[in-house]
Amino acid sequence: MKVSQVVSSISHVPGVIVAMVVGASDGLIVETSPMLNGAAGGGDVRKHTAALGAYLYSKVTRASDAARLGTPAFMRLEAEQGHICVVGARDVVLVTIVSPGANLGRVRLDMMNAARGNP
Repeated sequence: MKVSQVVSSISHVPGVIVAMVVGASDGLIVETSPMLNGAAGGGDVRKHTAALGAYLYSKVTRASDAARLGTPAFMRLEAEQGHICVVGARDVVLVTIVSPGANLGRVRLDMMNAARGNP
């Protein structure tokens, strides 16, 4: 599946505010969807969230390896105004900003399928 298709597919899941494919090592955005709901500061929000998602994923991966648990499958940061979800996919990570009322099971399933290359 092409990167643009991954972003488009995930961004259409109800509750997903923005979906991004981000470089795992540098946190730079490879592909992004538009921000839904006309969120202010879209570019800055995306850049900061992309960097945060890649950074946290790298730290969780190190901790998981140290605990001999293997590679993390899915990571979710829960906050007052929503969630940041991250899934690793080789040299990139999929990062989403999700609204508080979203179906997190569906978001998780679609992100993990996209990371595996499943439509």
